[in-house]
Amino acid sequence: MDAENRFEKVRTAIEQLGPADHACTLYDRLEEEVAIAASYIRIGLERGELCVCVADDGAESILDALKSEGIDVDAALRQGRLAVFEKPLAQNLQTRDMLGKIEEWAQGARDAGHTGFRIIGEMTWALDGGLKDLAEFEARLNLNRVWQRHACAGLCQFDMRRFTPRMLREMIIVHPLVVIGGRVCRNPYYVPAEQYLSPDWPLHEAEWMMTNLEQLEQAESGLRASQERYCSLSRELVKLQETERRDIARELHDRVGQTLTAMRINMDLIRTRLDKHDDALIRARNEDCLQLIDSTFNAVRNVMYDLRPPMLDEYGLIAPLQWYAKQFTERTGMRVEIRGVEGWRWGPEVEIALFRIAQEALNNVARHSGAKNVRIELRGSAEEAVLTVEDDGVGLDTERDRVEKIGYGLITMRERAEALGGTFETSSEKGRGMRITVKVPRKQ
Repeated sequence: MDAENRFEKVRTAIEQLGPADHACTLYDRLEEEVAIAASYIRIGLERGELCVCVADDGAESILDALKSEGIDVDAALRQGRLAVFEKPLAQNLQTRDMLGKIEEWAQGARDAGHTGFRIIGEMTWALDGGLKDLAEFEARLNLNRVWQRHACAGLCQFDMRRFTPRMLREMIIVHPLVVIGGRVCRNPYYVPAEQYLSPDWPLHEAEWMMTNLEQLEQAESGLRASQERYCSLSRELVKLQETERRDIARELHDRVGQTLTAMRINMDLIRTRLDKHDDALIRARNEDCLQLIDSTFNAVRNVMYDLRPPMLDEYGLIAPLQWYAKQFTERTGMRVEIRGVEGWRWGPEVEIALFRIAQEALNNVARHSGAKNVRIELRGSAEEAVLTVEDDGVGLDTERDRVEKIGYGLITMRERAEALGGTFETSSEKGRGMRITVKVPRKQ
């Protein structure tokens, strides 16, 4: 992942932090520290909050980054909406002093009419006091419920190049939230302040770890059970949907289709009688009715085929894909090539699922890709069927793009594939189209 996308993910996560949140984030590059701090402060200033920044040696870079995002930094500093502590100033504070300062800032923000208060700290300033003091400082912020009482937010930054692995481990367990990539994660390793600050905490750490592992396993077991129930329900819903589609298509064929056929026979009889008793007005109305019947019959047939192509049950998957591709080309102007062996059967459940996935894939291509050509290929063996859909459109360069621009289309296709015990994969590059690959085990 390139730096810009990485920072964009971090910015997205930072925007999720709000009142009463106490989080930490780890970084190993100055650019990332600056991107995090600037995003965090910008959001606070836009919300009318008092923003305090404790920096090591990157304060100037943070202020420059804020200016580049359109923030009037000088005005914010002058008006007291932004305060910056650089390391020389921060070094004069001990951790116990900082506890009081945070309380003071939070109360002052309220008294001054700010909508809230947030603080971000590059925690290198506290290294001189040692690991014990720093860990207790973080824990006491939670113990005193500073964040909840004042509805304020705190974000602590830790430079992985300057904190040892042991220090980082200790810092993680005293923060309820951890920012990782583009997410704000609830910390399963968080130790409540009362427990962490207890004199006999070291004696109970192993017990706490075992309990934590047991809870994680229970959660994972519950999640697996939920996923299995979800997959089972998804399969049943797909079956019900296809059954309803088939029944509606049959009703259209048996009732509406037969009624239209009978009407056409009657209109043909009327036409025959008009040959003997000519009436121009009645003949014109009769011809109009015949055209309407033919048009309605074609519309009903198209609806029937959209619901469930009858050739799918008779000829397998290639024939209905070719029919749908022809309809798609006539509607959109995009050329669709179908490749595959006609007559190869994979079982009705697999065939209808792959047909629906191909339908949804083509609909996504029409809505989002700007492609001129699409290729659908169906390959198979005794073990599995493989469907690929590839276009030459604009493509997508990030997973976020795929979710935002395609929405539920990919989700629906993935669920259909996984409901059959298969896999669903996408690959795409900006300007080079997109490729969807579906593999499902063969069913007779």
